[in-house]
Amino acid sequence: MFGYMTELETVDENRTETIEAEGDDTLSLLYHFLDEFLFLFCAEPFFIVKRIKITEFDKANFKIKAEGYGETFDLSKHPQGTEVKAITYSNMQVYDNDEKHEVYVIIDI
Repeated sequence: MFGYMTELETVDENRTETIEAEGDDTLSLLYHFLDEFLFLFCAEPFFIVKRIKITEFDKANFKIKAEGYGETFDLSKHPQGTEVKAITYSNMQVYDNDEKHEVYVIIDI
């Protein structure tokens, strides 16, 4: 998602933000997880995330806690990409296999 907003190579990891999200099922958990990080970018000080580390994941109760590493978005440093307006449930998919874990999310731009 953040790769649409700017070129991630220009983002330094000099700040950390922690988010927590929960849902009623796996899809709503993924939605709220991504929405929390989108909110950090949309509200001052416009935090752009380069890397995410999941610190707690309660699969049974659909709760997650994560740290985002990045910095404040600065137009003089970060090229402006596409604005991400929202996360959507449209065709959202989660594949949770023993060997491979994948998600598919369509974002509203």
